[in-house]
Amino acid sequence: MRHTSLLSRMARMIEDLKSVSIRPGVSLLTVLPHLNYKPWYALAEFVDNAIQSYESSKTALRKVEGKSWKLAIDIDIDGERGVITVRDNAAGISREAYSRAFRPAEAPLDASGLSEFGMGMKSASAWLAPRWTIRTSALSEPVERTVTFDIASIVADTIEELSVVSAAAPRDSHFTEITLYDIRRAPKSRTLGKIKDHLSSLYRSYIARGDVVITLNGEQLTFEQPEVLTAPYWRDPSGAARHWRLPVKLMLEGGRRMEGWVALRAKGSTTRAGFALLRRGRVIEGSADEPYRPREIFGASNSFVFQRLFGELTLIGFSVSHTKDGIRWDEAEEELLQKLKDVLTGGATPMLEQAQNWRSGEPEIASAEVVPFQPKASFKSSVASSRQHEGARIVTRPARDRDPHWRRLSMAFGGERWEVTITLDEQASDESWMDVSALPGDGAGTRALEVRLSTRHPFTQGFVIDGGRINEGDGEANRPASGSFSLWTISLRAARAIAPRATR
Repeated sequence: MRHTSLLSRMARMIEDLKSVSIRPGVSLLTVLPHLNYKPWYALAEFVDNAIQSYESSKTALRKVEGKSWKLAIDIDIDGERGVITVRDNAAGISREAYSRAFRPAEAPLDASGLSEFGMGMKSASAWLAPRWTIRTSALSEPVERTVTFDIASIVADTIEELSVVSAAAPRDSHFTEITLYDIRRAPKSRTLGKIKDHLSSLYRSYIARGDVVITLNGEQLTFEQPEVLTAPYWRDPSGAARHWRLPVKLMLEGGRRMEGWVALRAKGSTTRAGFALLRRGRVIEGSADEPYRPREIFGASNSFVFQRLFGELTLIGFSVSHTKDGIRWDEAEEELLQKLKDVLTGGATPMLEQAQNWRSGEPEIASAEVVPFQPKASFKSSVASSRQHEGARIVTRPARDRDPHWRRLSMAFGGERWEVTITLDEQASDESWMDVSALPGDGAGTRALEVRLSTRHPFTQGFVIDGGRINEGDGEANRPASGSFSLWTISLRAARAIAPRATR
């Protein structure tokens, strides 16, 4: 009798939801593809929904799956087939929330988490592809529901309701799977690396917690903070070493506040220093190689503060853009920056002063050998025509550890002696060609630089052979690509260093 009753309830649940309204979706769906998204922010909408579902149903999920259960979010991007699949094992979309989930701009009942506008899944899907299918099974509901969006058909036929296909499912089944077809912007291999980099950065706090596992094309995302500088105060180089990391809490007008930490990098970086601005545990601005670096604090791009200062700042009481890629400051940014600058310049831990003036104490970076140059046709003419500056003399030294991913050059230039270390960076994006950092000299007047080259950048690939090795010309016609590049880098650095050097 009880078994018959259960079957009856399952049958009613399967039959009672045959369609879902998408009003006023017809006109809106034609606009969404033109939103100003970046691929990682679009994909982040699906991740946000999965995390929100998990956070809202964590107790129920762990009651079913056990205390050690983790949220898994798998993103698979198949550029060749033009298909993206995002699957999570969160609580699924319940019958109660189903209609609201598919109506554009209908906010969830609880808008205090990562899902707040009622637009994320719809806008990201429409931006990424013209067709998509959403398949879901909600926790404790023995039914699986599938709905398909086809923008062309919806607009052509002015469709305001979509058919829902339901089927029986195990009661303990819980997931959501979104499959996007004929994706508009199929990411190339180099862009996939950037998507991975940004998603890892956006969800750094959730990844660090350990209960959220995100994978991209089968690879688990991880995030590693840069090493924090441990060194004496620059005015007392023989004094005790300090760990240059400072907790920060600021109260702002209107009840808003900011809390987090600021630190100095042990090794400077022109692309990776800077702040990450978080809200509700997720980075909004400042992910990966797009840090938040307001000039009021970081100064010009040639300053040491620009290369060293970094941190994570959580904003409380602030709103964000509808694509969740920007903070809505409402004139509060100026107040925040002034108060933050006061904290970083005063007190017992003068972060900005240390960042700008610390020059020594870092470990010297090993150099490496050079392998024969094998130029590619598209770059041969530009490399062959390169000429050294008349005032420069290059001396090459092979590396002791014979690591083919490093290269060091010594030269006299502009009346000074320079040491330049060139390193291949396989983690950098394809859009960021190089990263120049100042290193401590040898104390005898030598100036030192580290140049990190992105192996994903097209120009770098013009003089990097298979295996990711730095190469060099073997004759006058193929004068070292790395040597010519270093001369150009030093010229740039020397010019930028004139003003700071004059004030020291």
